[in-house]
Amino acid sequence: MTELPEIVWDPIKKRYAGYLFMYGDNQFLGYYQTPEDAAQGRTAAALCYINDFVTRPEEPANLSQRYPRDV
Repeated sequence: MTELPEIVWDPIKKRYAGYLFMYGDNQFLGYYQTPEDAAQGRTAAALCYINDFVTRPEEPANLSQRYPRDV
């Protein structure tokens, strides 16, 4: 299995992009100024996803409303 990136540098936007693999796809979480901010946003999204999955497995987590793309 290929390792998927969680935090990558975008040379065009000159920011770090955060990703989270869920629902069989790599979900974009947003752009961040530092890799630490991207890691923090990814951790928060992962915890939200895990909580939503555990409490309501029949409903997918709607991260777009909770985490804006540009931070």
